[in-house]
Amino acid sequence: MKSEKRSFKETLTKRLKGELPGLSSQMKMVPAVRRKEIENRSGYGDAMKAAVLICFYPEEYGNIHLVLIRRNEYDGVHSGQISFPGGKYEEADSNLFHTALREAEEETNIHIEDVEILGAITSVYIPPSNYIVKPVIGWTSQKPDLIPDPSEVSEILPVSLDELTNPANLQVRKIPHREFNIIGVPCFYIQGHVIWGATAMMLSEMIDILDAGY
Repeated sequence: MKSEKRSFKETLTKRLKGELPGLSSQMKMVPAVRRKEIENRSGYGDAMKAAVLICFYPEEYGNIHLVLIRRNEYDGVHSGQISFPGGKYEEADSNLFHTALREAEEETNIHIEDVEILGAITSVYIPPSNYIVKPVIGWTSQKPDLIPDPSEVSEILPVSLDELTNPANLQVRKIPHREFNIIGVPCFYIQGHVIWGATAMMLSEMIDILDAGY
């Protein structure tokens, strides 16, 4: 079992140091109403900075999981959505890696000192909120003691790689949308949740990176 865990971490670290699939991979999960806006955007010069933590850990029997959260309902563009723990860059943060770790600890109780940073994948631009988000990849040697921050998080969703890579969970679903009424979105449908938008874009790139046997 130990060799399997080590193999996953070492393989992922090596792939993150190579050429990433990037936007072409992410665009597979972009709704049609957003494609031109994302493809034609250049520089993101006026976008605000943010970061999220994609934290992998080994479950029993060697299964690899990552951590997603469901946001609380609020009057905002990301109300109730499934996402990775994370948030906006603060001036006190040394860099965006620190932003991701700090926010993840605040929202899910994943302790900063327990996370080994393996790298990052391609940043994602989110048009509705004008954020450019850096997805930071982390690893913990055992399952974190996950506790949701009730002020921001309604639920923590540990998700296995088997669930993410199951073709039956890759779907197109119609959802209500504050700008477009009802839209069809490419998504992952996991544990009864529709995972779409920026989170799905990041997952798409992660899956392509891990595609050689994981």
